[in-house]
Amino acid sequence: MSPKNVTILVCLIVVLGVFLYKKISPEKNVEKITVGIIQTASHPALDQVRQGFITELERLSNNEIDFVVQNGEGILSQIQSIAANFHAHKKIDAIFAIATPAVQAITRMEKRKPIFIAAVSDPESLGLTQNTNVCGTTDRIDTDAQSSLIKELIPHARRATILYNPGENNSVAMVKKMRVSLEKQGIESTLLGVNLESEIAMAVNAASRKGDVILIPADNLLVGAMPLVANQALKNECPLIVSDIPSVTKGALAAKGADYGELGKETALLVYKVLIEGESPESVGINDPLNTKTVVNQKIVEALQISVSEKLAKKSQLVGNEVCDES
Repeated sequence: MSPKNVTILVCLIVVLGVFLYKKISPEKNVEKITVGIIQTASHPALDQVRQGFITELERLSNNEIDFVVQNGEGILSQIQSIAANFHAHKKIDAIFAIATPAVQAITRMEKRKPIFIAAVSDPESLGLTQNTNVCGTTDRIDTDAQSSLIKELIPHARRATILYNPGENNSVAMVKKMRVSLEKQGIESTLLGVNLESEIAMAVNAASRKGDVILIPADNLLVGAMPLVANQALKNECPLIVSDIPSVTKGALAAKGADYGELGKETALLVYKVLIEGESPESVGINDPLNTKTVVNQKIVEALQISVSEKLAKKSQLVGNEVCDES
């Protein structure tokens, strides 16, 4: 074989080898997108947001997104520390903040990475709608519908005590709207602030004396201690109406509000639109919940001897304590 033919043969072998190597060798791993999750505290509503978010985003992305999950456990200094870490962490591409304290902490310092929010009642008062890197969902409830529910369940109610934490901006904003809606139904309202968990039992007792019904916004302090709140209200034979669905299975009488698992899924879709499809957070915006429910605790209805009309029963989901049928 001539030297020229040998050279050609060697070249063909090399080309063939490169082709076969590319065919049989695994592709180089593409670095996944990483989303940092800051959860304000542990309680069923916020847990459901996180779980719904992760499950749905894994499905949408075909498991091509990683998560770094941190929980502030209701401690502001801890929430701020997590936010600072996520802000500085170069491998975290975007941040999901659950509930107002977490949202406030991260939006104060992060102006470039996309921030997705959920379980925030009043984003306008926090100035979030002016941030071009922030989008997500709210847990804003229809307070008029909530007040109508009170009138349907407790027709004799003339006075309501609104129990809330004055230190939570989301609660303060919701309380203002609640008072207007209650007035439309001819129900007077009294405010009772609670700043610490140690004050809750005494506050519920006082609220029971002041009103025919106790009303609670989506307040992280009180929702986190819902079994205590609900048990104390039941001891005083005072109906307890809440703004988050999971609290009904912890002993509250009823709720008209967002489905928090669905909120997590709705927010995951926005993340997919921004991180995968290339839309801007500003164009996606901050959206109110698509799915709301009326949920009534059958055991508390029986304990308080409350009559549920056929009309209300048809449009409500009846549950017991601790386990909520999500069907």
